[in-house]
Amino acid sequence: MAKHSDATRAWVRLRHSDDVLRLTVGDDGRGGADLAAGTGLRGIERRLSAFDGSLAVSSPSGGPTELTMELPCALSSPKISPSCGTA
Repeated sequence: MAKHSDATRAWVRLRHSDDVLRLTVGDDGRGGADLAAGTGLRGIERRLSAFDGSLAVSSPSGGPTELTMELPCALSSPKISPSCGTA
């Protein structure tokens, strides 16, 4: 973010609902992040897909940029340890 976007502010949101873990990372930088350019975002997308996850990129010119990563994640019974951490 600091290297590429000239952002002054960033945020991270983590949420679990409907058996999906969602992580959103964003910044107020100049935008223009593109899955087709370079290997960084493609690498994240490839790694998520190995777990049936997905990556969505919203980064219009002028910003802001938001990356939303989703992973299937059903919470286990309270008697069993959680499958993906605590909600």
